[in-house]
Amino acid sequence: MRIATLAQDRNNNFNLIRALAASAVILSHSYALSGQGEEEPLLRWTNAATHFGTLGVTLFFVISGFLVSRSFTGRGTLVAFAAARILRIYPALIAAALFSTALAGALSTVPWRDFLLDPQTLRFVVNDSIGWRIEFFLPGAFVENPFPRAVNGSLWTIPVELRMYLGCAIAGVLTLLRRRMLFNAVLIAGITLFAVRPDWFVYVSDVPDSVQLVLAFALGAFAWVNRDWIPLSLFTAAIALLVLTVNPGDIIRGPLFVVLVAYALLTFALHPVVRFASFNRLGDYSYGLYLYAYPIQQALVHAQPSVGPWTLFAEASVLTLATAICSWHGIEKPALALKSRFGKYDR
Repeated sequence: MRIATLAQDRNNNFNLIRALAASAVILSHSYALSGQGEEEPLLRWTNAATHFGTLGVTLFFVISGFLVSRSFTGRGTLVAFAAARILRIYPALIAAALFSTALAGALSTVPWRDFLLDPQTLRFVVNDSIGWRIEFFLPGAFVENPFPRAVNGSLWTIPVELRMYLGCAIAGVLTLLRRRMLFNAVLIAGITLFAVRPDWFVYVSDVPDSVQLVLAFALGAFAWVNRDWIPLSLFTAAIALLVLTVNPGDIIRGPLFVVLVAYALLTFALHPVVRFASFNRLGDYSYGLYLYAYPIQQALVHAQPSVGPWTLFAEASVLTLATAICSWHGIEKPALALKSRFGKYDR
C-alpha cells in the first residue's frame, strides 16, 4: 500500500511516536544532566555513533517534514500556513520560556530583583520566546549541577524547526510541493551540492546534529510529495530496523541512518496492521514533554545532587507529563482550535 492511500485521515500513530520520541530525549538528558552522559545506553550500544536524544529529535523532524508539507498543500495559501505554524509553535514555546525562567529564578543563587534585572534574563525570555535564536543560560541557575546555569537545552532544535518551516513555505510558494519531479530534482541537487561544497551552505545551527535534522525534515517532505509512489511494507521496515540494530560498519554515522529511520517511522505510523489510533484520544502531549522536561530535570538534580539517571527519568517523566497535560489543555489545544479557520489539514 502506498502512502497516499494510508495518509487520508488521522487514524495513525504519529502522536504515539512523538510521545516515544520525547521520552527518548528525556531519557538521554537524564543521563547527561545527572553527570553520567557517557553511560547512556544507546550511546554505548552504538559506540558513540548516536544517542537517544539524537534519535528522538530525528523522529520529530521526519514527522514534521511530512505533516508540515501536507499542511501547506492542504491549506493552499501562505497566510493560512503561517498562521497554522504560529499557533502550533508559539503559545507553548512562550509559556515554556516563562516557565523555565520562573523555575530557574526560584532556584538561583542570585536574588530575585537582581535576577529579573539582569540583561541575560531579558535576552533569555525574549529570544527563547521568539525561537529564532536560543539562549541557554540564566544568572545563578543550577550552579552546582553537572551542567551549571543551563536552563533549557532542549530548545536548540527550535531554530532549526523554524527555518525548516520557512524552507517549506518557500517550496510551497514555488509550487515544488505539488510538482513531484521538480521537487525531487531540487532535493537531489541540493543534497549533491551540499556533499560537494558544504562550505557554500549557511548552517541553521552550530550544533553538528542540525544537518541530520535538516535531512530528516527533507525526507519527511519527500515522502509526502511522493506519496502516490512510495509503498509502505512491514517487511521492508523490519529489514530497515534490522540493519539499524546490527549497525554494519558506520551506517549510523551517515545519511543512510536517517533514510532507514524515516522509512521505518512512516511505516509504523501509517500501516493499518500496526495502528494504535486509540492513543490519539489522550491528546498530543509530546510538544509539552519536549519543552518542559529539561528545566524540570535540572531542578530535580538541584534538589537531589546524587540522583541516578533512571530515578531522574522516572521523576521527571511524571512531573513533565503533568505539566504537559496542563499545557495541552490550557494553552496548546485552545490555540490549535483556531487552525480550523485556515484550512482542513494540519498536525
